[in-house]
Amino acid sequence: MSPKSTMLLGALTADAASLGLHWLYDPARIAEIAEARGTAAFAPVEPAFFDGAKGYFAHAGRRAGMLSQYGEVLWLAMRVTRSEGGFDGGAYRRAYAAHFGAGGPYQGYIDRPTRAALANIADEKAETGVDDDQLPATATLPAIMAAYHGQDHLAEKARGAREVTNINPVADAYAAAFTDLLGRVLSGEDLPAAIGAAVAEADSGIRDALTDALKTDEASSTDYAERMGRACHLPMAGPVIMHILRHATSYADAVERNIRAGGDSAGRAILIGAVMGAVHGLEGPHGIPLDWVLRLTDGVAIWEDCRALAG
Repeated sequence: MSPKSTMLLGALTADAASLGLHWLYDPARIAEIAEARGTAAFAPVEPAFFDGAKGYFAHAGRRAGMLSQYGEVLWLAMRVTRSEGGFDGGAYRRAYAAHFGAGGPYQGYIDRPTRAALANIADEKAETGVDDDQLPATATLPAIMAAYHGQDHLAEKARGAREVTNINPVADAYAAAFTDLLGRVLSGEDLPAAIGAAVAEADSGIRDALTDALKTDEASSTDYAERMGRACHLPMAGPVIMHILRHATSYADAVERNIRAGGDSAGRAILIGAVMGAVHGLEGPHGIPLDWVLRLTDGVAIWEDCRALAG
C-alpha cells in the first residue's frame, strides 16, 4: 500500500482501537483494564469500565471493531471524495445529513458540531459549521490529504471540508499545522524533522503550545495529558498529539499511548494514526499491525476504499 493508503488505514484503525475506552478520563482505570488484557487497544465496549470512574460512556449499541463518530466522518469523506472524483462540499453535506441524520445508517453518539451541522443543513444555510475548536475540525483531513497532497488547492479543499462542522480560527490554526505535518511525512521527510518543521511554521497563536510538547522533559504522554487536558478541544488535544508523535516508537506504541492518555482518545487517534500509518506503513516492527486491521468490523470495505482513494 502507498503511504497515502496507509495514512488512511492508520487513521481508521487507530480510531476503532480507541472506541472501547473512549472518553474514559481515568488513566488509572485505563491502565488497570489494559494490564488485564495486555493492551488498551480494541477493548470491549463495556459500560462497566466507566462505573465509578470519571468519564462518559457514549457508545452503547456499538461494539469493538467499529468506528467512533470521528472515524465515521473520515470514512464518509473518503467515500464522497472517491465517488465525486474530488471533494465537493455540496455532495458531502448531503451525504453527511443522510448518514448522521435521523433514519441514517449511523447509530451512535452525536457531538455538538454534528448536531449543529445537521440542523443548519436541514435549514439550507450556506454556512453549516459553528464556532467550535473541537476535534471534529480535523476528522476529514486525511481524506483531503489523500486526494490533494501536493496540489495548490489543498488548503481550500481542507477548509471546505472542515467548515461543514467547524468555523473557528483556533481550529483553522491547528488544522493547518497538521496539514503541514502530514504533507511533510507524505513527501518523505523523517518524522522528527517533519514535526520540528511543522511546529516551527505553525501559526503564532498556537506555536508555543506545540513547542512545549517537543521541549518538555515529561516523557509520559499520560502525565503530559494531565497537564494539558484530555478533552476534545484542539488547544488541549493538539499538544498531546504532538507529544505522542514525538515519543512513540511505533504505530502500536502511539495508539497505546494515546488510549492510555484518556479522554478524547478517538478524536486524537485520527491524526496520530494518520501520521504513524504514513510513516511506518503496514506490518513490520513499526507499522500498522495486520491483526488490528482484521479486527475492523468493516475491514474489507475500509481496505478497498483506502486503496481506491489513495492508490
